[in-house]
Amino acid sequence: MKKIGMKKTIIITALTIFTILLISLVSAGYYSVCLKQGEKIRFSKCNPYMKDYTCGEDKCQICVNEISEGVYCPGNSCGALGGKCSSLENATIDSSAPVMNITSPLDKGIYNSKSILIDIELDEIGDLYYLDNIYEEDRWIRLCNNCDIYNRKKSFKEGFNNITFKAVDVLGHESYKTRTFTIDSELPRIHKTEPRSGYADGNFEIQYSEDNVKRITLFYGNEETGFRSKTLTDCPSGEKQWCQFIVNLKDYDNQKIEYYFEVEDIAGSVKKSQIRQNLRVDTTFPVLNNPDSYYTQGVGIYSRYLYFTFNVTEKNLDKIFYSYLDSRNKTREAVLCSRLDKNNICETKKSFTNGNYLITIQIIDRAGNAISENFNVNVSY
Repeated sequence: MKKIGMKKTIIITALTIFTILLISLVSAGYYSVCLKQGEKIRFSKCNPYMKDYTCGEDKCQICVNEISEGVYCPGNSCGALGGKCSSLENATIDSSAPVMNITSPLDKGIYNSKSILIDIELDEIGDLYYLDNIYEEDRWIRLCNNCDIYNRKKSFKEGFNNITFKAVDVLGHESYKTRTFTIDSELPRIHKTEPRSGYADGNFEIQYSEDNVKRITLFYGNEETGFRSKTLTDCPSGEKQWCQFIVNLKDYDNQKIEYYFEVEDIAGSVKKSQIRQNLRVDTTFPVLNNPDSYYTQGVGIYSRYLYFTFNVTEKNLDKIFYSYLDSRNKTREAVLCSRLDKNNICETKKSFTNGNYLITIQIIDRAGNAISENFNVNVSY
């Protein structure tokens, strides 16, 4: 008898608890609603960060919690209510396409890696695709199904990219957004820098390969006088391009300097050249001390010769040479001197055939500083 009484007590207690739960569920606003295809529950009214729910089938049943009139939150306690459901009052039909919020890639963005983060959020559940408008036209690639967020990396081609993203909701409504961006994942290449050794007069050159040059900077100087730099932003892009830098090295005259270049592309990648050291600076031009008497013409049987006497002030003479156009309009040139004696003098002679000549004399030092002189002469013998 005691056992039977205990069972009755347990059953009554369980029924009481169930009844209390049922009453609490009903009073809390939990119930199942029936939706037809296209009908939407705006959970965003419950919480602006929640996605609205749209029925994508002929009929949908979903548990909700009505926290106030017409404001529904997702529910998860409708099992005790059975399988019945009621229609949603004032149900709206989803007639709009998904709204895409694309955080990455940035439109007109520049990236130094081929692996780009795709970060897209939808305002409703849907499917996401992308189309490469340059390399894979008419081939839509699926990113995700039944999703409202996509946050993964995808690989794209080097250079300029044009990508269209498509979102499709459960009813087939489509929306599109296009992003263009540039990938520059390759470091610039440096082929040559000039001068390589010897002397520097302020003229520096670099040969490089880079499709998207942003800037090139020359760094030069020494510990004695200090280090300086010069940046150019108009150097050409492409394969094996040259860019010239002209700087004033007067403060470093007769000193030794070092230098190097840095090439930066639009993605921020930087390539540094080899450091060239121990270049002697010479910014002083040669001086011709006898500009009115550095040549004479022979007489008599020797009139085919021109005699040269150069008095030149220059510590680092490279050469003195002449050039002219012959009767066939072809340039002729030859070295007259490659060194000076202790009195800064160089003497020599050269023979010419009959004719009138406009002769150009050039005096150049080892750093490339040069001066020139012109004279006319008639050779007849």
